[in-house]
Amino acid sequence: MTTKPNQPDSDVEADFNARATQLENSLTELETFLSRLDSVSYSTLHESLTPVDQARFDLTAAYTLNSLMWAYLRTRGVDPKQTQLKSELERVKSYMDKLKAVVDRQTASRIDKQASTRLMRNALWQQAHAKNKKDEQ
Repeated sequence: MTTKPNQPDSDVEADFNARATQLENSLTELETFLSRLDSVSYSTLHESLTPVDQARFDLTAAYTLNSLMWAYLRTRGVDPKQTQLKSELERVKSYMDKLKAVVDRQTASRIDKQASTRLMRNALWQQAHAKNKKDEQ
């Protein structure tokens, strides 16, 4: 009985090649994006943003750098869960949630208390007025 040498299955090889190409494209895209950020000074970039966008930019940058460090540690065989990196990522996520709450609060519809008071008073008056007319009849 003849055995074949250990050759990867063509489907596995094709999948690996597709993923490697996708990784290479993602890294090229990341490099392009980071080079554009590097061409503009941080203070110049920050001056052109609103305070909410500044916070969003800073949080995204912190999360991105921590995620890249996570990936680097994984490629080096280090378990990132055993480092302070996990707590740092959780801290950044909590601040992202806080920022989202602030943005949601700003965009939430506001209630005009005076208008709602007038509406309720008039609606109750109409009901009471209609009831009084009914009682008189």
